Amino acid sequence: MSLVTNMKTIKQIATEIGVTKQAVFYKIRKPPLSDSLQPYISTDDGTLMVSVDGETLIKQAFKIDRKETPSPVKETITETLIDMLRLELEAKNRQIEEQQFTIKDLTAIIATKDTQILELTQSLNTAQALHAGTIQKQLTESKPVREDGTPDEGRLHRRWWEFWK
Repeated sequence: MSLVTNMKTIKQIATEIGVTKQAVFYKIRKPPLSDSLQPYISTDDGTLMVSVDGETLIKQAFKIDRKETPSPVKETITETLIDMLRLELEAKNRQIEEQQFTIKDLTAIIATKDTQILELTQSLNTAQALHAGTIQKQLTESKPVREDGTPDEGRLHRRWWEFWK
């Protein structure tokens, strides 16, 4: 293997660019780069060697493909994204505060309804006790009771032999 100065292998160039050597091979065999690289490529014991000028052409071809944006543009995009995210975060915080107020209001309404339910339950228990007492009194007096639970004042339950009463 002879020493060729100022020449690099495809693998060395690929490592510097940060791509695979297959990507570099693909790029240099594809027009228009394949035509312009002819004078800068040589073979040494089966290894493809590229001169400094050829290396520059290959690196430029990869920079064009990546379409690197200048630093000020990246900073502007980053600042814009940060501002958009900040606005979204503020909107979400407002929504959370509104929901917390709604939860507090609903909790107060539920507490009021619970109190009303307790009062109605007590009233119902009182009414049931009163009704049970009325029915018990009617049973002890042997007064007939209608189907709706009210006493039937119009007729008494008489046995057939008590027809004179």
